[in-house]
Amino acid sequence: MRVVLTIASIALLCGCTAPEPAGRLTLKVAVNDIYCTDTACSCVHDVAARRYRQTLEELADGYAIDLRFDYFIEPYDLEDAIRTGTYDGVLCKPWLALRLQPEAGADFRRIVDVLDPDDNRWLSGIVIVTANSPITSLRELNGKHIYLGEPDAYEKHQAAKRLLTKEGVLPGKIDTHASCIENIGVLLDGKADAAVVSDYALSADCAVDFANADDFRILARTENIPLTSLMLDMNRIDEADAERLKKALLDLSGKNAPESLLSAGFVEPAQWNPPELEEQL
Repeated sequence: MRVVLTIASIALLCGCTAPEPAGRLTLKVAVNDIYCTDTACSCVHDVAARRYRQTLEELADGYAIDLRFDYFIEPYDLEDAIRTGTYDGVLCKPWLALRLQPEAGADFRRIVDVLDPDDNRWLSGIVIVTANSPITSLRELNGKHIYLGEPDAYEKHQAAKRLLTKEGVLPGKIDTHASCIENIGVLLDGKADAAVVSDYALSADCAVDFANADDFRILARTENIPLTSLMLDMNRIDEADAERLKKALLDLSGKNAPESLLSAGFVEPAQWNPPELEEQL
């Protein structure tokens, strides 16, 4: 008679204990993703068509990980949610969450970056002028009027200021607006000489409703920063659980990425250490 030994039987015979399966991991995550249908304006849903439902189902069924996503269309609503200190993680532009760590009592760590529909992980600010502007170079903005983004938008504010300083450009006047739409609007209305907007502003932002990329020229780009990351609050999550989620998300990427992600999914986080974070210490 043939005897079949199970893994558990073998473990008992050799005096070993079979490893226990990992327990269920449940995490509450606040989400604002420019390419996600649940957080993007309806006017760009042809581009922002990403959905996370299938990914969340595969995490739950195959990895015993329950990510409970709360979606926020407006960044300021996301910021208020982060400030409550009740979320285990955030999926958004990294700076939105990182700058709020002191207020939220959080210690956010980027565990993966999320690729856009072109499998790109990077974001930059672009310095634009109208197509018919006489200004043809960044240096010509010396003494001119320029609009930047607010300090919550790193690519349009901190990175833009660093670019101007690096290139020795001293504008005559700097103003700020919260949205790319407003900055594009002041250019079209002739109220500024140049503006800085996110590099997706004319393809995946509400500005597509009234402006065309051909209406503008790009004078320069700021440094690249990560576009979207999933960050965990390490004051609430232990190392083992963070690694477990990271491994699962990387498993569900590349050729295994659900089609609803519109890309190859998730990648190892790119190194990014904004100097402004040192001011929080």
